[in-house]
Amino acid sequence: MKRTALRGAIAVALLSCASVWAGQAAEAGPARPSLFSGTFADSLWTVVAFVTLALVLAKVAWKPLLNALIARQSHIEHQLRTAEDSRLRAEKMLEDYKQQGLSVIRQAAEQAQRHQQEMAEKTRQEVLAIRRRAQEEIESARLSAMEDLWKEAGDIVLKVGSEVLGRTLTGKDNEHLVNEAVNKIRQAGGSQ
Repeated sequence: MKRTALRGAIAVALLSCASVWAGQAAEAGPARPSLFSGTFADSLWTVVAFVTLALVLAKVAWKPLLNALIARQSHIEHQLRTAEDSRLRAEKMLEDYKQQGLSVIRQAAEQAQRHQQEMAEKTRQEVLAIRRRAQEEIESARLSAMEDLWKEAGDIVLKVGSEVLGRTLTGKDNEHLVNEAVNKIRQAGGSQ
């Protein structure tokens, strides 16, 4: 209500100023008069119109405009603070991700080293097992060769014995002679 009355008063003041100016313009002709070149009443109305316009603008336009500018400034400051906070959080997250990446790389390197050590140990165990089997096979082959040698030696002794004695030996004689020869060979082989 107050604003409507104020707007009406402003409109009346502006219209009266406009009519005074229009009248002066018609009287003056083509030359353009200055603001204070007319009568005292014209100058007074001009000053009153200017002051009224300044007051109305101060009340109606400048305060809301100033409030809007202040609100805009605070909004921009708030956005700047938010952006700065976001930047700091992003930097922190980047640093955290870098640390996590380094941690993952470190863990992968440690795991690779453990895996390499496990594989080396497994290979060493396999080599030892192969060596052990080879030694067992060699020992078995040596024992088998020794048994074959003893049997051959027994057969040779049997042949020599039957030729020396000139008679055929019985199975019991043969076994007794073979055992004696084998024992003698073993004793001779054991001392060497």
